[in-house]
Amino acid sequence: MTATVHVEIERKYDVDGQASLPRLNGVGGVAQVRYRPPMSLEAIYFDTTDRDLSANSVTLRRRTGGTDAGWHVKIGRGDRRLELQAPLGKDEALDIVGGSVSVTVPEQILDLVRAHVRSKTLIPIARLNTLRSVVDLMNAQGRRLAEVSDDQVAAMAVGLRTESRVQHWREWEVEIIDADLVSALVGSTDPFLDAVGTVLESAGARPSASGSKVEKVVGRAADPLDPNAPLRDSENPGPDVGQPDVRAVLTATVRAQVQKLKGWDPLVRRDVEDSVHQYRVCCRTLRSTLQTYSALLEQERSSEVIKDLKKLGTLLSTARDAEVVRDQVKDKVAALPGGKNGPVAAMVPGKTVKRLRDSKASAYEAAHAKLVKRMRSDWYFEVLDRLDAFAADVPMNSEHPDLAADERVDAAHAMVPLAAEQVDSVLALAASVGSEDDPAHRIELMHDVRKEAKRLRYAVKAVQDATGLDLGAELVDRMKTAKKLQDVLGEHRDSVMFQEHVAETAKVAGRKGEDTFGYGLLFATEFTVQERTERKAAALVDQLAGSEAPSEPEPSPQPEPSSPPDEDGAGIH
Repeated sequence: MTATVHVEIERKYDVDGQASLPRLNGVGGVAQVRYRPPMSLEAIYFDTTDRDLSANSVTLRRRTGGTDAGWHVKIGRGDRRLELQAPLGKDEALDIVGGSVSVTVPEQILDLVRAHVRSKTLIPIARLNTLRSVVDLMNAQGRRLAEVSDDQVAAMAVGLRTESRVQHWREWEVEIIDADLVSALVGSTDPFLDAVGTVLESAGARPSASGSKVEKVVGRAADPLDPNAPLRDSENPGPDVGQPDVRAVLTATVRAQVQKLKGWDPLVRRDVEDSVHQYRVCCRTLRSTLQTYSALLEQERSSEVIKDLKKLGTLLSTARDAEVVRDQVKDKVAALPGGKNGPVAAMVPGKTVKRLRDSKASAYEAAHAKLVKRMRSDWYFEVLDRLDAFAADVPMNSEHPDLAADERVDAAHAMVPLAAEQVDSVLALAASVGSEDDPAHRIELMHDVRKEAKRLRYAVKAVQDATGLDLGAELVDRMKTAKKLQDVLGEHRDSVMFQEHVAETAKVAGRKGEDTFGYGLLFATEFTVQERTERKAAALVDQLAGSEAPSEPEPSPQPEPSSPPDEDGAGIH
């Protein structure tokens, strides 16, 4: 088995030992079934003594037997979990003496859980032996849609101060094998799982209350940074019934973002598609939240976290920028008049396209390697420690007028004016763009407008997603407009940076005696993109300001491409 990453979509059911697995032909579009011979599986589960993996919804096991023997890291709970796998090492030693287990977690697996484990030691916590019988559910062409596993389990806790008696149970597990095939049959995976689940329950199965087998043995550890924990305070209701407290809202918002950030960590290390982008979004969202509502927070500690996030964002920006420009190349050729097979695209040699893409691919690989190296450093784990400490006890500004009395404060009352100030910041910057005559500086200011619009959107959306807080229709509408403005200016920024890449690469190609006409075509085409996005941006700024009749300015003179630095680097998204 090679190292893989996939989304596991499954449902588990508890079942009595004498129940018979029902026939599933015709259920959810299943055309035929295939019964496989029983197989024996043995799994050792690992965690720290503090149960850090369990608290963060991460499962780590070493499995032998069956078709997927190897190391498995599962992230998340519920029907859908992300699963990362790696094969067993050739020289791995597993010692089992008198019920005790000794095995060393390989470095490539340990790396995937470092965000939670850090310097702590992983130890075996449970040992499971499973006799598994599998039924393949297939379509009319004999392709596997899903599988139903009938598991008879014997398990015991190991290495923990807990009762180590052997537990026995039986469970049925339905796992989607090909989500695309299932969706083509019934629209999505949920109706399929519902249909199969209905038949299983009619045969005596009950939806499992445990998210995984190991939870049945050692239980589920509580998450000390649970985003929902601080939102309930029945003994100390808010100033108005049903109105959440600002401290609770900020705590839940910060915790949710820290949780997401750590969730993307292993995917960045594995270089999973779009993971660098999503990790960067988490960093920026958390930073935007702390900056926008800074008046409510204790300055010294929040500034320290903002500084950490900015440094981390700089590392992410270098890789992300190279990734975006790399992925733009073929799309830019296809966007030429007449399309990718048209006469204009035919004037761009294949060698030109290859050089444009390959140079950014190399830049991305180098930047990603540097990023991961830093993510394995003491500095990075110290940053995570500070984030956890901050999220555990979000420090409030006791000198703020609304907070000085040490009473619960209506979150919307305290937060909406601060978000409105962010709208004013966007508008002030946008006004300076309109009066700027220097083309290069104009581009810098447009990028600043985009960053401020993004900060507004992130700060509002993070609160809504984490808590559902009603911030008022006007602010929500402005946030939606800010999203459109961010997207339009993002397209403008992408265009400028692609143009810069074309110009720089053309110089290299010219020195090597290559034809550079194709570079000129691609370079010139971007002026049209920039003119169009500037007009759209101006109209959206008017809309954000509340103007009834947005106007579109005359196209501005186009500048020579420049490379203004992002606040995190030279960012695109």
